[in-house]
Amino acid sequence: MDSYYQAMKAKGFSENTVKSIRKTFTCPQCGFVFSLVYARSFACRGCSESIAGCPKVRCAKCDHEFYIDKMPEIKTVQQGRSLQDHIQQVMTDYYDEQGWKKNR
Repeated sequence: MDSYYQAMKAKGFSENTVKSIRKTFTCPQCGFVFSLVYARSFACRGCSESIAGCPKVRCAKCDHEFYIDKMPEIKTVQQGRSLQDHIQQVMTDYYDEQGWKKNR
């Protein structure tokens, strides 16, 4: 594990939280580098699939969709599913706090 993860863990952040906020996704179409939280917040905002455990991520720059398992840190199906579930809960909680509808 790297020092960034260790520092975040010391502050109480989970491994999935660290993975979701790191800029580790690179769009295969346009090369834009972004984090999962950024993608879900902007490109997937309002999509009902984003709070239903969607296995895809959408580039906020060119709108290209690809699977979360393309992330370098995801080695197994279980890790990918765990990250999907984590970001789903983050987005659901955020929508509930804001009083927003969970679809467009």
